[in-house]
Parts: sequence; structure tokens; C-alpha cells
Amino acid sequence: MARQFLRLLGHLGHDVEIASTLRTWEAGNEERQDAILDASVRERERLLVHWQDHPPQVWFTYHLYHKAPDHLGPAVADVLGIPYVVAEPSISPAQANGRWRRPWAHARAAIERADALLPITLKDEEGLLAAGLPSRKIVRLLPFIDAADVSTGSGEARISLARDFGLDKDRTIAVTVAMMRPGDKLESYRVLARTLTTLDREDMQLLVIGDGPSRGEVEHLLAGRAVFAGILDEDSIRRIMSGCDLFVWPAINEAYGMAILLAQACGCPVAAGDVPGVGEIVNHGCTGLLAPPGDAESLAHAVSRLLDDAALRRSMGDAGRRHVLRNHSCDAARRVLARVLEMQP
Repeated sequence: MARQFLRLLGHLGHDVEIASTLRTWEAGNEERQDAILDASVRERERLLVHWQDHPPQVWFTYHLYHKAPDHLGPAVADVLGIPYVVAEPSISPAQANGRWRRPWAHARAAIERADALLPITLKDEEGLLAAGLPSRKIVRLLPFIDAADVSTGSGEARISLARDFGLDKDRTIAVTVAMMRPGDKLESYRVLARTLTTLDREDMQLLVIGDGPSRGEVEHLLAGRAVFAGILDEDSIRRIMSGCDLFVWPAINEAYGMAILLAQACGCPVAAGDVPGVGEIVNHGCTGLLAPPGDAESLAHAVSRLLDDAALRRSMGDAGRRHVLRNHSCDAARRVLARVLEMQP
């Protein structure tokens, strides 16, 4: 999503400069927090010197929450007298008194300082309002991808992916795209493994795109039931998806899922877990089928319905493509972002 914002701002005619590579994410360690704060003070001083003769027109921060507070933007914006805009801000009241209480407070202060807030999910929008942020500052921006040039139902792509990964082009091909790391991603892979066991069908092949520190465990979970493609660039993923029949992912605690948006843009119907963010981008019964979170049996039933009905796959794939172009395209996001930036003094 961060790369999408960079491209989107460029399309709006802005010269985008990455202000800093300072990393503020940390796991609730007090000493690490102190070190981050010290480094932030030095980085703010550097930026103010760097921009003293040519200040930017706006500071834009993406994904501000308790684990990754913004120690730079508010102070720099105050000194330079420029607007401070935050995309995907999130306030989690449950973290206010836990091990992240200090970075939570910093993130909360930065969110309160913002001139405009662009929540991407309904949950985050409701969280901002519940925290008392003024509604005039809040503008919902739906998750988006560049879908204009995405191809769908490509026979050539299907032949290529079958050749490259040893798949049978005449059998149904499902695809999963997700990093392999501990936590929610690994738990989703565990649910996916149980789903495949419950499904127990020979007419579906699963291609898994992704990598990470938990790859060994994921390969063990899916041994003999999936082909692993490793890390691929976005263009390669688009080509592969355009040759697949469906996208499958349990989506445990998924915020919304860029891969799910891309799958729909490529004409792949989705079978996924019905977590709030995913339910906002997949129209159940129209662009895909959603199952209760963590329910492998229900997810297997959803996949089975898609496997058994090629006409349903095609109609959902077509509907998903239209849905993304209408609601989650760069054009749709550009209109919202342009309006927000035009409102800034």
C-alpha cells in the first residue's frame, strides 16, 4: 500500500521525497523506545536543516499506530508551518496501558495533531471517531490498487504458469499469496492446511506465492498439497493470477488484504475468512465466498462450491473485476486524495 501511495501522489503531480528511513517500529521494549526517541530528535534536526531553504508543501505519513509512532512528522510540520496528513491511522484503546503505552501515547498525539486523517478500514474510522477525533478531519479512503492494465482469464498466462510450476493447465488452479512469518500469517497457513485436509479433492492444484522465516513450517503444513513459487514481483503475480481459477486465504486478523484486491482485479473469485477488513472488499455471494474466521470446514465448503461450478467462478470473477475498478482503483483513490490535499492550506 505504501508503494501505491507513492505512485498515486506522483500521478497527482507531486514530487515525492522519502523524508527519512528511520524505523520507529519496536516490540514494546523500553530501552528500544528511548533509543528511537533519541534518534528521532537527531533526524528531525537533520530534516529541518535539509529543508530550511526549500520546505515541502505537505508531510504525508502512512500507517501510524501504537507499534510505529511518528516522531518526525508533527514536529517538522509545526516548525515549517505545513499540513500534516496521515493515511491509515489507527487507535487501539486496548494498548493504552500495556507494554506499548509510551509509543501508543506518541501515536495518539500525532493522530490528534494531523490536519487530515485517511482511515482505510471501517474499524479504523470508527476507532478515530470513538477516540474523539473531529469528523471534519476524517476522510475514508478505500484500499486501492492499480487495476487498469490487469488482464483476466489469460490462456497464455495459464499455459506459462503450468509450465513454470509443473501444474496441469486442464485442472483447476487455486492461488494463495501471503508472507510466511510467525503470528497471524502462520495461523492462516495452519487454517489453510486444515481446509485442504477437509476438502480432500484431487481436482484442485494450489500454488503458494510468498516466503519468510516460517517457510519451513508452512512447507511442512502443506506438504504434498501445494506448489511453492517463493517471492515474486508484482507483475509476475498479476500474470499468474490472470491464469488461475480462484484465490484462497483464511485471512486471520487480516486488515484487508492487497492480494485479495489484486485477485479480484485479475478476475479470480475469492474464498476467504470473513474478517472485518476482508468483508469490506469482498462482496460475499457476488465476488467471492466468505467463511467464519478460522473455520476450516466452512472455508473448505466455500472452495468446494467454486470448484464444482465453473459458471459461478466466471460470474464472480467478472463481478470482482468490476467491483475493484469501480471502488478500489487508483482513479477512485486519486479523487479522494486530491480532494483532501486541495483542502489543506
